[in-house]
Amino acid sequence: MPVPPWLAVVLSLAAVVGQACILMAIVNFLYGERISKSILKPVRLAAVGLVVGNPVLLVILAWPRPYEVVANGLAGRHGVAVQTVFGVLVFYGLIVFPLISVARLLRPNPKALREEKSETVNLWPRHGAKLIGDGRWRWATHLPFNQVFRVDFTELSLAIPGLFRAWEGLTIHIVNDLHFVGTPSRLYFDELVTRMNAWPTPDVLILAGDYVDTRRHYRWIEPVLGRLKWSEAGLAILGNHDAHYHPDRLRWRLARLGCHVVGGTWKEVTIRGERCVVVGHEGPWIRPAPDLASAPPGLFRLGLSHTPDNFYWARKNRINLLFCGHVHGGQVRVPGIGSIFCPSVYGRRFDCGVFESGGTVMVVNRGAGGKEPIRFRCNAQVLRVTLSGSREAEVPSGLQTVPEKT
Repeated sequence: MPVPPWLAVVLSLAAVVGQACILMAIVNFLYGERISKSILKPVRLAAVGLVVGNPVLLVILAWPRPYEVVANGLAGRHGVAVQTVFGVLVFYGLIVFPLISVARLLRPNPKALREEKSETVNLWPRHGAKLIGDGRWRWATHLPFNQVFRVDFTELSLAIPGLFRAWEGLTIHIVNDLHFVGTPSRLYFDELVTRMNAWPTPDVLILAGDYVDTRRHYRWIEPVLGRLKWSEAGLAILGNHDAHYHPDRLRWRLARLGCHVVGGTWKEVTIRGERCVVVGHEGPWIRPAPDLASAPPGLFRLGLSHTPDNFYWARKNRINLLFCGHVHGGQVRVPGIGSIFCPSVYGRRFDCGVFESGGTVMVVNRGAGGKEPIRFRCNAQVLRVTLSGSREAEVPSGLQTVPEKT
C-alpha cells in the first residue's frame, strides 16, 4: 500500500526524535554509573553523532526525495527488521517522549516547597571578557545565546516535617559544581561569593562536590571558598570529578576551611543547640556508602549527596532533608521540553528543583559552574534555603511527587 509523502515525513521526524530519546536515555544512565571517562566520552560522542548524523546522511544519500526511502520501508521493501526498528523509534518519538514531557510539566509542586524566588544576575555587562579565563573550553563562551555568566540567586522556603523548634527559620546556603578549570575565570567565582555574602550570614553552609577539574586549580579552593560565611556549621562532600584529583588532598583543603567533611560517613553535629545526624554520600563514584546502623535513632537526619540518584537510598535510610547537585539542570533546556542530557540513571527525573516522597525532601541545585561552560535557558545557581516546621508537624507528608523506584 503506498505511503503518502507527508506521512513519511511525519514518521521520519518522529523516528529522529525517538532515536534521540533512546540514545540520550542510555547516555544519561551510563553517566550516572561508576564508569571510566575513557569509555563515557566515546559513547557520548557516538550518541551525538548518531542523533545528528543519521538524518543528515539519509537526506544526502536519498536526495532529492529522501521520504521515498521511508515510504518504501513502510511498504515492506526493506524487511521486517527495518520496519520493527523504525516502528520502535516512531513509538518513542510520537508517544513516549511527548507523554514524559507533558507529565513533567504537570508534575505538582511538593508540599514542602512554600516559596521560591530568584534574582538573576548577569555578570557580563560589568566585567566582560575578564570572566572568560584561560580554560580549554573558553571558546564556548562566545557561542550564540550562551548564558554561562548569568547566575540565579535563589531563595527557597521549605516546610520540613518533624523540624526542631529551635530550627524554625534555620538558613542554609548551598554551593556545588564549581568545576574550577580556568573558564570561567576566578573573578566569576569571587563575584558569586561576594553576592552570596550580601545575604544574611546563614546558619549552615553546604558544599556538595565537584570543585576542581585540573590539578593546578586546587589553589582556588581556599581563597574563593574561604570567604563564605556561616554561624553554626560548614558541611562538605566530594563529587565524581573530585575522585580523579587526589580526593584526600581535597578533603584536607575543605577541612582547613573549617568544614565537617562527611563523605562516605555520618557525623553527629550540633546546630542551634540541637543534635542531628549529618550524612554524606559520594556514591557511586567514591565508595562505600554511609553505614547508618550505629547512628543515634530519633535525631533529624540532614543529608548531602553529590548526585540525586541517591534519593531512594536516602528515603530508605530515613534522611529528612537531602541536598544534591551533579546534573546541572541539564545545562541546556529546550522550551516546552526541559533538559535533555542529565548524567543520572533516572534521566531527567531529578534534573533540578525540590522533590518529596516518603518523608524525605530533596533539593537539587543547578550548580555554580561546569566543566564545559555552556548554558542555554539554564542559568547557574546558588541557593539560600530557609526551614520552617510543617503545617502537619511531626507527621511525614508521604506526598508521592516522584515515581517509586523501578
